[in-house]
Amino acid sequence: MPFHLAPLSRRRFLGGSAVLALSSVLPKTGAREAAGTESWALLSDTHIAADPATVSRQGVTMADHLRKVVAEVLAEKESLSGVIIDGDCAYDDGQAGDYTTLLEILDPFREAGLPVHFTLGNHDDRDNFSSALGIATGESPVSGKHCSILETPLANWILLDSLRFVNKVEGEFGAEQLAWIATILDKTPDKPAIIVGHHYPQVFREDIIPGDEKIKISGLVDSGEFLKVISARTAAKAYLYGHSHTWLLKKDADGLHEINLPPTAYVFDPKRPNGWVRATVSAGGLSLELRAIDPAHPQHGEKHDLAWR
Repeated sequence: MPFHLAPLSRRRFLGGSAVLALSSVLPKTGAREAAGTESWALLSDTHIAADPATVSRQGVTMADHLRKVVAEVLAEKESLSGVIIDGDCAYDDGQAGDYTTLLEILDPFREAGLPVHFTLGNHDDRDNFSSALGIATGESPVSGKHCSILETPLANWILLDSLRFVNKVEGEFGAEQLAWIATILDKTPDKPAIIVGHHYPQVFREDIIPGDEKIKISGLVDSGEFLKVISARTAAKAYLYGHSHTWLLKKDADGLHEINLPPTAYVFDPKRPNGWVRATVSAGGLSLELRAIDPAHPQHGEKHDLAWR
């Protein structure tokens, strides 16, 4: 089963399972959806350790940052369809205790009725995360990966698994997952698809970097194959990723949007913003608003309106 955390009220109703069938944890619907928009809280790179007092390289206590973001998101819960956490949920190599602490910090979302959906990054461990959530691994559309679709009135959110090796930097979707993406896009060519995976595309051209010595791949090892799949299918409107701990947006020549989410908790560079992104989908595109942990950061509140190709 893909990784989804059900609202607590539904969990109690259905007998105590922390994670339910996908149909039970679909985004909640409300007035905004009826009005033609839907909004989401997007988080990435939480890097939560078993000990909530663990401090990152920049002196940041990751658990404190995540708690602050949880509180900010809860203040807007009535207008949100759900929360998506885009990989590297755990601190280093996905220890069982990391996920126990993570789920404790996220528990207010379940109390508030907000579903939480996860992708996996290179610092996650499938088995340990599954155990923490109370489900078995392998029950997914793609063998050995945890991927899924959130079907909403305005878009298909395709959540991917780019975990290749635990605690090794590079990621990989794999041929079977790429074929699954292509099938989904081909079946619904007229419905916008927003694709979410942890690793960024990284393609090198031989005419620019010649010779035998190559730059180490720190993103997707199958970037070229992935981009071929989504670039050729105009249903794919945007690819959201984390991993680099950088807030960055670009538009490809074919009109596909690439969106690098900022880290929620683990800070690489204190000059870059960290926090979360409020994403609002409409019929014609996606609006993004950066919510920095530090409200004095010059990019806090920065907005981008992206039109669909």
